[in-house]
Amino acid sequence: MTEQIFIVGGEVEPPYFIGRDEEVNMIKLDLLSSAQNNVIIGPRRIGKTSLLRNLKNNVQEKVIFAYVNCRKITSLADFFRQTTGSLITAYEEKHKIKGIVKKFSDVFKGKITAATRSISEIGGSIEYIGNVYLRFRENEIDEKELISETFEFIENLSKELNEPIIIALDEFQELSKFNGNIFNMLKSHMDSQPNVRYIFSGSSVSLLHDVFLKPDSPLYLMAARIQLEPIKKKDVDDYISSRLKTQNITISEPALDLIYEYTAGYPFYFQKIGFLLYQIAVIGKKKHIGIDDVENVFSSMLDEFDSEFESRYSTKFSRQQQHILKYLSQYKTRRLTEISDDMQTPASSLTTSMRDLYNTMAVDKPKEGTYGIMDNVFRLWIKKNILGDIN
Repeated sequence: MTEQIFIVGGEVEPPYFIGRDEEVNMIKLDLLSSAQNNVIIGPRRIGKTSLLRNLKNNVQEKVIFAYVNCRKITSLADFFRQTTGSLITAYEEKHKIKGIVKKFSDVFKGKITAATRSISEIGGSIEYIGNVYLRFRENEIDEKELISETFEFIENLSKELNEPIIIALDEFQELSKFNGNIFNMLKSHMDSQPNVRYIFSGSSVSLLHDVFLKPDSPLYLMAARIQLEPIKKKDVDDYISSRLKTQNITISEPALDLIYEYTAGYPFYFQKIGFLLYQIAVIGKKKHIGIDDVENVFSSMLDEFDSEFESRYSTKFSRQQQHILKYLSQYKTRRLTEISDDMQTPASSLTTSMRDLYNTMAVDKPKEGTYGIMDNVFRLWIKKNILGDIN
């Protein structure tokens, strides 16, 4: 197979994972010393899931690292299935024991008697938690008890194996829809699990404040905050040029500058532009990439994302928020009074919408009194397609 030059989307590892050594080393130290839990905050496409993947790679020889995608959780029973399943999968992978995951999956489907027989072959705390779910299937226990048993299982498995366990809950804000049931139980078990550590990852500032910084929250000050920033320009420049160089393709400094100006250091976007540049170089038999090439592939990229961005703009934001984003897209940062002047409405009437945009990380505040759309590619799409400004 031809070597992959860039990887667009999904989890990436070195050499495609760059610019996060400080974050990896910081969280790794916390995990291996069982010092504290961590919450990772960052907007979409900033690389949170790839960070978790590389954290796992760095610590999995010494711990059992289970990754849970909270976007897949639509009920409390889902939380049980996703969390226990991910933990057992991580245990099987680390210890290279085949068949445990397959046997355990029988508790979620098929006949009760067959499932009981399968998990009895495993024994220990895994057999116990499997029987807990079978009791749930028979309506002997409810969902709340199922969640409590989930956290008990994490602790019991850690003690049974005499190994630390890391539970990474990605897109953690999705669990807020369960009215605090999971948060309350999590708090009571975190206090008594010295060998279990949690990493919470999310794309909502309100998650950070309401769950971890609000004094009346059950998880108040239970995790150290790490906010993911865009990848630094030098790292992006070095990465793009070195990847192209593997194919004897060079790129000009102005072209690298423009890539960073467009992508603002978001991994998904500079990987995408890098791939498109490599593609046109191969097809056009080019050995040098210039600023015109970057402009052309970026225009193509905006066209490719048109449906996604149109859907996000029209369904994720209120009408007033749409207008705010439209007028905010004119420049990288603007004051609220400037936006209100464009909208011909008092600034005071925009504060609630602006606060919601900030809490969901659609908008940030780079300095006091100014706002900017966090996803610069989305900003440029709005500027072009909604505001009608093609420059």
